[in-house]
Formats: sequence, structure tokens, C-alpha cells
Amino acid sequence: MASSLMSCSAAAPPRPPAGGRSTLTQRQSRQGRVRHGICQIMGVLALFGAVFTIPPAVADGVRDLRLSVNGEDRRYVVVTPEGVSGPVPVVIALHGAAQTPESFRAYFGLDAAAAAHGFVAVYPEGEGRVWNDGRPAAMRLKMVLRPGDDVAFLVALARSLAEQGIADPARIYLTGISNGGFMVQRMACEHAELFAAYSSIMATAPANYREECKPDRPVPIQFIHGTADSVIAYSGFWTPVGATLSAPESARLFARINGCGASTQRELPHLDLTDVTAATLRRWDNCRDGSAVELISIERGGHQPPARVDTKPDLATPFLGLRGRDVDSGEEIWRFMSAFGGTGAVPPRLGAVTPASRPGAVAAPSRPVAVPLPPQSPLRGNRTDAVVRPAASADQRGISAQ
Repeated sequence: MASSLMSCSAAAPPRPPAGGRSTLTQRQSRQGRVRHGICQIMGVLALFGAVFTIPPAVADGVRDLRLSVNGEDRRYVVVTPEGVSGPVPVVIALHGAAQTPESFRAYFGLDAAAAAHGFVAVYPEGEGRVWNDGRPAAMRLKMVLRPGDDVAFLVALARSLAEQGIADPARIYLTGISNGGFMVQRMACEHAELFAAYSSIMATAPANYREECKPDRPVPIQFIHGTADSVIAYSGFWTPVGATLSAPESARLFARINGCGASTQRELPHLDLTDVTAATLRRWDNCRDGSAVELISIERGGHQPPARVDTKPDLATPFLGLRGRDVDSGEEIWRFMSAFGGTGAVPPRLGAVTPASRPGAVAAPSRPVAVPLPPQSPLRGNRTDAVVRPAASADQRGISAQ
């Protein structure tokens, strides 16, 4: 088991040397890409193994809902803590590749933060359990699955949550891990105005974002990444079809986009003496429009979101690496995000919203809703508007959450 972990820990393919590539270097790079691909698959399967855990109980607060977007029936799970009624802040959380909303919810631990701080957690499902995150297909599982229009889905979902009276339109936030973390960055680049703040976990920025990510406002964004991540390398990686920046480079990219000042760095308290990982917080303030950028690095941490309580199966450890316990992802996400929004302003592309007829009620829109999307994006090319039609809830269809 230990040998599997060590072989994966060095699996990220190196970046090409500036002075060209020798035959030996090319061969080593190919071998590295093969190892990296195998470790990505094993890591995905290990994450998927979390489906065997049971989601935490929230008293009568879990709803399995559907939304029709461009003719596709899309699924999402809404978790409302006891005593919370809308409109309230909402954190939309995007699962990793091959996960379900149920397995991700059990693994991630966001529900505890939602109950503690009074926000609603929403877990949408990617088409084929994978997000169309904007990277080349060969760098993600979409190469073998039918791509969905996940950008339109998330735009429509944000609007629907506001219209149903669940979400405060000015305090809708987006987070995600791994494949979901890449999707978070795509939405930050293409729809910066839609969410009040973003948190990308276990995902570094695609290298082409240096030229192509041009959000129309400063983007408050947080990165959380383990330095020993063998699936999505903290140091970035290169393939013939695309590359990613390192985690520090990713944070610096958005700091530059936001016009931030110099960063500060500090070590976070070491709370668990049995935990060999450690956490460091680097933050950029003095950014345009009061935005900020953060990078939480989990020293010796693997491809896992840090959590005070570890809910993953032990079998996953050799492929995912260590899970830091000095910080909790849900708490850190909320600490960062809750500083943004709350002005009462409706994000421009949400337009006017009409809450449900009674506080906290969950009701499908009474008529089709057109969600305006830009006709063209430098990251996507042309796309059409999404039309959201009323979709039956889980209760109406006899569907229950797993």
C-alpha cells in the first residue's frame, strides 16, 4: 500500500525544459504522464469510494430537486439546516469527478458549517457525474463522456434558487473540489458577477487562463491545495494538450487580475498533534473593489480537502494521500466567503427575482425563465441561452435522496 502511495506521489508529469526536450526527457515525460494518468484514475475511484459513507442527517432539510436547462433535466440536492428559512446565503458545492451529490456531501463536511452559520448548502450533479470545466477533454473524464452545458446549468441554478426564495441573490457562493474546483475557476472567469465569492479546492489554474481569463469584475477567490497532491500536482503539470499552473501561480494570477497589493503569509495553528500535515495561509488584500485572494497550502497534504473529521474510507489513503486536520474546509470556505456580498444588490445576470409565496418555500418557477448568457466567451466559443422550465421535485416523482 505504501509503495502505491510513493509511486503516485511523483506521478505528475514535469514541465518541458526551456531549452528543448531530449529523447530521454521525452521518454521520461511520457512515462510521467502515464503514471500521472493512472494516479488520476485511482484518485477518482478513491474519491468515488466515499459513496459508501452515509450523508449526515439534517432534520427534514434535504430535498432532491430537478431543473430543466436547454432540454436537459439537471439534478441538485438542497440541504437546509434546521431552523433556517430563506432567503439566506447559499453555498453551491461542486463534486469531484465520478462523485454523486450524496457521496460528496458525506465526504466534504460542508453541512456542519451550514448548520453552524445558518446558510444553505446546495450540491448539483454534473452531467455524467463530471463537470465540463473548460480544460481540454484529454485532461479530464469528459473525453469518454457526453459533455453537458454546465455553465448554463449553474447560471440557471443560481437564478432558480433566488426565485424559489431559498437564496439571498447577493450572497450566492461557489466552491468545488478537483474537477469541481476547475469548474469553479471557469465560472470565476466567465461569470464573475454571478457569485459573491469563489473557493477552488485541489485544482490549479489552466495555464491558458493567463491570457484568456478576463472576468468583468475583481474576483474574490480562495485556493486550498495539498503540497503532496499526486492527482492534481501543487506544482502544476504539463501535457501535450495543456498545462496547469502551480497553486501559488494560480493565486498570483487572480491577485494580478484583481489588482491586489503585496501578499502576507502566516502559519495556521497546529491543532492536532497526531497530524503530520501543517497549514499555511497566504493572502492578498488591498485589491480592487475590496476583493481578496487566498491560498491555504496543506504541507504534506494529498488530494483531499482538509477536515477536522476524516470521513473517507481507509482504502483511499494510498491513492489520495493525507488529509490535513488543522483546518476544516467548510469553516475556511465560509470564513473567506462570508466577507463578500450582503449588499442587497442583485447580480446583473440574475435580473429581478421573485421569492416563493411563503418564507422558505421551495417552488418551481411558474413559467419558463430565459437565462441570458454572453453570445461568446474567450474560454468557450459560441453558446446559446438556457431556458429553465418547471421540473418536478423529488417528492412529485417519487424520487428520494440516496
